[in-house]
Amino acid sequence: MAKDLEPWGFVVAVSAFMIQLLTFGVSLSFGLYVIELQKEFHSGLSLISAIGAINLGVQLGAGFGYCFLYVPSHTLSGLWFPRHMGLSTGLVTSGSALGGILFPMMIKVIIETYGWRGSMYILAAFNLQTIPLSALLRKAPIQRQWERNKNYLSNRKATEEKFGGKCYDEYVGDPVFTIMDSVDREKKHVKHHKVQSSFFRLSRNVCFHLYIINGTVWSAFFAAIILILPDYFVTVGLNRSDTAWLMSLQHIFSFLGCIVSGFVSSHPKINKVALLVFSNFVSGIVTFAYTYHVLQTFSGFVALSVFGGLSSGIYLGLLVVILADVVGNELIGDGMGLLMFASGIGTVAGPPLGGNLVDETGSFESAFYYNGTAVLLAGIVFAPVTLRGLIRRGKSRKYSVSSFTKQDPSTR
Repeated sequence: MAKDLEPWGFVVAVSAFMIQLLTFGVSLSFGLYVIELQKEFHSGLSLISAIGAINLGVQLGAGFGYCFLYVPSHTLSGLWFPRHMGLSTGLVTSGSALGGILFPMMIKVIIETYGWRGSMYILAAFNLQTIPLSALLRKAPIQRQWERNKNYLSNRKATEEKFGGKCYDEYVGDPVFTIMDSVDREKKHVKHHKVQSSFFRLSRNVCFHLYIINGTVWSAFFAAIILILPDYFVTVGLNRSDTAWLMSLQHIFSFLGCIVSGFVSSHPKINKVALLVFSNFVSGIVTFAYTYHVLQTFSGFVALSVFGGLSSGIYLGLLVVILADVVGNELIGDGMGLLMFASGIGTVAGPPLGGNLVDETGSFESAFYYNGTAVLLAGIVFAPVTLRGLIRRGKSRKYSVSSFTKQDPSTR
């Protein structure tokens, strides 16, 4: 069996899939609560949508709550299968879309049966299931190898200082270099792979900065659309059942989009960045289309839900694999943390801004124009990475296992 297909990796993948199903199933269904809370508290869309925005924002980037579940499970699912990262993360991410399929219809039923307050107890019971799921997560073999390599370099330096002029190889046990030879070799090694803080290494990566901007804006758009659409559907005359069904339909195609992007991104000739930018453009066009009166029918909303779901699923399925290309596998944990923090900020800010536009203008069209423009700009910002090939230069800056051991004398 290939090294990146160890049995426990499948356990981690299934656990990560279920964690995303449960956490995103709740978060992506909050739009139904927006309708109920507006009736209960007689408040505007801007204030009520902020509640769902905070929930989703904490999940992505605050460092507690759902974030402790989502970010580690999402990152580990890719690191366990480094040679098939696109496929593994695409399949695992489809769990979030599957949660979006199942939970809206379920929440609709339990709200009708127990009220929105009573439904919270049932959701709490679902959340408890994440405890055994999170207990199944383990470090990936590649992470343990990175730790061994870093410890080796640290131990070698300490040995040189201890013997004052001799460098004893920890694995062979014999003095193989004088201290000057070792220093010269170490200088050559450090010249190419400086031992720097993760933050400093990421701060010099222009492509990563562009990805941060793209992710922040896209998250603001996505959260706003998810939380505003249910209220919009009710406003144009749809009932609660049709609204829940449309939300589930959108996530059905988001589920398919995640799987498709996972398979497609594994193909070496596919430009993953171009595919992500394309998904941004499709999302923007679909958002603008909600303002066209000819499409403001149930069948029109079905079509928009299909294309909107596919585009968002493709984006989510590519999230981790493109991050790995941008920062390298070793920095994927730090990069994911910073990306999710920025995305959390966008998620918290997006829905209140969109809701405020609805409250101020009395129309949803302004919110759709605003969010559609935002996601188009997100694609434009990241497009230079495709045109200029920055991601290929980014690959040369990866800090992988081989990059630590290739120059090391003991591995020769």
